[in-house]
Amino acid sequence: FGWLYIDQLWVSSDKRGQGLGSRLLTLIENEAVKLGCLNAHLNTMSFQAPEFYRRHGYVVFGELEDFPVGHTRLFLRKRLV
Repeated sequence: FGWLYIDQLWVSSDKRGQGLGSRLLTLIENEAVKLGCLNAHLNTMSFQAPEFYRRHGYVVFGELEDFPVGHTRLFLRKRLV
């Protein structure tokens, strides 16, 4: 349907802060564009990496509060082309 869905993107805690996540995300998005994707979407938890994705142009389009209790599940999207 022209959408990239990112199910999991994870970098070991001892490797974080070195730009690996950003490079992986860029590689994934570039490959998706080559394959015809126009957009990308994913979900993350409020205690995980929402700011990482926002820095890379993703915007929140939906939220489930208290999922789990005290946290929010966030749904994000980005236009790739």
